[in-house]
Amino acid sequence: MPPVISPVTARSAASDAFHGALLIAWQALFTAVSIALSLQDHVGLWLLGQLLLGLNMLQWFIIQHDIGHRALFRSPAISAVLGHATSLFCWLPYFPWQQVHNAHHKWTGWRTKDPTIPDKTWEDLKGHEVAIIDFCWKYWIPMFAFTFNAQTFFNIRRLSRLFPEPASRRRHLFSILFIVAVFVTMVVVFQGAFFKAWLLAFFVFISISDPYLLSQHTHIDYLDGPGITPKPVPFLEQDAFSRTVSYPRLVERYVLYNSNHHGLHHRYPTVPCFRLFAHPNQPDHAVTWRSWLKAAKAMPARDLIFHSTKHTGVRL
Repeated sequence: MPPVISPVTARSAASDAFHGALLIAWQALFTAVSIALSLQDHVGLWLLGQLLLGLNMLQWFIIQHDIGHRALFRSPAISAVLGHATSLFCWLPYFPWQQVHNAHHKWTGWRTKDPTIPDKTWEDLKGHEVAIIDFCWKYWIPMFAFTFNAQTFFNIRRLSRLFPEPASRRRHLFSILFIVAVFVTMVVVFQGAFFKAWLLAFFVFISISDPYLLSQHTHIDYLDGPGITPKPVPFLEQDAFSRTVSYPRLVERYVLYNSNHHGLHHRYPTVPCFRLFAHPNQPDHAVTWRSWLKAAKAMPARDLIFHSTKHTGVRL
């Protein structure tokens, strides 16, 4: 399916690249300051650095997301280099993520075709698995983004099944080994200093990521059903299968870089996230973060993740 280019993107490729480069430069400076604070012996400064670095990791993920769509830079080579650099901050191998995520955009709305949907269904879950995910969701233990990453983007066997082409398999393996090699090197070289600067920040990152990422597509009715042949939903109609969660304006623009406009992103996936707030076609389906979090936390994870409105009667 060819990408949908909105009027904003069509007239501003050079501007997007310029603003993308500025954003990356700012992000690198912000990260350097966060790491410097994280290496301080003063507990207050260290904690501040870890909180800022955790936010940095989330923002690097948002930037990697736009790089993967080539929304910032049209060049595949530049996107690949920068995508692998950003992957080190959010622990997300670039080539697997890019290919899985593009397939997700193609098959949004189809549970059996979307590769971001877990292989396991509700019927496959064992009793102890249900108990674990319900417990972790109830008590804010961040396991969902981390395990999803491991099972989806580091799972070479599953990746090979989804994308059996030799070139894809080589790229996937390269991206995974790249992250592993860099992190092993940093642990060997910096030892305790590495964990001091990284461990708590990564916990902050995945703690934010769990509710943020789960809010985008979970507990939304899908198209699958007996006798229905899967057919890609046009991008302009995918808002029905995506959820936009609104936050305070300053948080949206300067922390999330407007990536929370998820329904709009599915309509125009090649528009950089920092342009979405000004896009003339705003999504129809939006909910405030307080409303979504209150309703989502009121139900067990088994219902939030494996069921939808037609099963529970709860509309999030």
